[in-house]
Amino acid sequence: MAETTELIKEKVDVADFIKQYVVLSPAGKNLKGLCPFHKEKSPSFIVSPDRQMWHCFGCNSGGDVISFLMKYENIEFIEALKQLADRAGIELKRVGTGDQKKYDVLYDINRVAKDFFKASLHEDLGRPALKYLIERGLKKETVEEFEIGLALPSSDSLTRHLTKMGFTVTDIERAGISLKTDRGTYWDRFRNRIMFPLYNNFGKVVGFTGRVMPGNESADVGKYVNSPETPVFNKSKLLFGFFKTKNNIRETNTTVLVEGQMDFLMAWQDGIKNLVATSGTALTADHLKTLRRLSENIVLSFDNDSAGRAAAERTIDLAEAHDYNVKVILFKDKELKDPADIVRAKPGHFEQLISAAVPAMEYYFDFYGISRNQDIAAKKKSIRSALAKIKVISSPIEQQHWLNKLTTLSGVPEVALTAEMAAIKVNPVTGLHDAEQTVLDQPQAQLGRLDLIVRRLISLMLIDESLVKEIEAEKQLIPAQYLPILTFVMKDPKASPPADLAPVINLLYLESSLGDPTKAKTEWAELMIRLRGEYHNFRKNQLKIKITEAEKTRNEPELQKLLGEYRNLISGDK
Repeated sequence: MAETTELIKEKVDVADFIKQYVVLSPAGKNLKGLCPFHKEKSPSFIVSPDRQMWHCFGCNSGGDVISFLMKYENIEFIEALKQLADRAGIELKRVGTGDQKKYDVLYDINRVAKDFFKASLHEDLGRPALKYLIERGLKKETVEEFEIGLALPSSDSLTRHLTKMGFTVTDIERAGISLKTDRGTYWDRFRNRIMFPLYNNFGKVVGFTGRVMPGNESADVGKYVNSPETPVFNKSKLLFGFFKTKNNIRETNTTVLVEGQMDFLMAWQDGIKNLVATSGTALTADHLKTLRRLSENIVLSFDNDSAGRAAAERTIDLAEAHDYNVKVILFKDKELKDPADIVRAKPGHFEQLISAAVPAMEYYFDFYGISRNQDIAAKKKSIRSALAKIKVISSPIEQQHWLNKLTTLSGVPEVALTAEMAAIKVNPVTGLHDAEQTVLDQPQAQLGRLDLIVRRLISLMLIDESLVKEIEAEKQLIPAQYLPILTFVMKDPKASPPADLAPVINLLYLESSLGDPTKAKTEWAELMIRLRGEYHNFRKNQLKIKITEAEKTRNEPELQKLLGEYRNLISGDK
């Protein structure tokens, strides 16, 4: 696997690949652009063609071409490797990896299962299911395009079909298609259900959602059932229809989010192409991170009932915390409770509702009934609810806008609203920060001031090689752990660094692209003043520690010597 990975990285140039996703401009020997993983106005995202790596100094993420694809498309390592192998013209099966084969067989099983379900829908037993889909408003072309199928009522027809195709029952169970019974036999997980294939970001079937056949609903049977989590299916990362709509989402800079497959399919059929569905699962931070790379605007259209409103509230709070511009579609017609109903009753009307969607806070203000005429008890409760929502918003500018609006609606002075909001405790929204590994042994944000100064000085030496001579007289100020790095840079910064120094040196090399060569000497002079000050404080602290140790051991000669050094050192402070 390691040899294959290195071969792929040799074949796929990191800069050429990232240019498909990020606009890059020259920055010395490197390239820079706006980071696709967080919102920024000044470029802090650097790509090095020489070192075949990338790093963002804004969100402190970085790595190679494989890690970029994994993060951008929100996919696992093996999937990213396969996509890059296809691009490089490398056949993973031929080079051979046991792990890859374990994944491939799951994709193959899901693909064959999808074909089996699809064929079953068009057989005699599938007529009621197809009739139901058509009556719900789906056209046959839509059914075909999204490869909707039918799981037969029999207990193991699909399992038997798959075993005849050469798959083992162990792999079929691992793919989430079969269940092992207490008697040791295998039954189909999905029976007597309309089947919606679930595709990953690259259009491969990784699982299914099965809707129980109409007329068979009961309290004991889930109306919708999803495939279980498998090595190729993670429901917290997958959105229904995304593989079809991601380009439209990027082009429009807007995501329309609906709840179920039928909502998605009917809206898609009605001409809305920049949408996704949650497929009956709660929206997660991973879902939002995937969408945020393509758009900063999100329009919510959840069912017009209590469950739908609760889901909308959770989604709004999570999206606001991820710095989305959130709007909500309002359903005026109480008889039409979801997009599927709207499209079926009034073709073309759903697009008008999307255009008329209101900002999330306006939706909340209306929902809480905030007005100047509320009695004080109701006003206090509704205002506190609204303030909790405002507090979740990540942008201070947007927070201020809605505080002003709330003042106008409620008649309560802004100073009182601000004080009330400060007292409100909001549960932290999960998923706001990635616990990501970086190419640094220690994240930049956790480094001390002395570390940051020394690293920046070395970075400046890479910008302006004439500064190498300047450091000779000041080497005693450099902490010991940085001397090997400094020695390497002074000798030949263009050479390949040794493995133990490579992470830091490569990062400093990238950081040098953010500097302005015309201002390097000025920044150097300022940093040297700060370095001397930091070194001075460092020496004082070291002497204090040694003095304390000498006092404890009652080593009088050593104590007097250290006190003399300390007096000489602090005399320069006066």
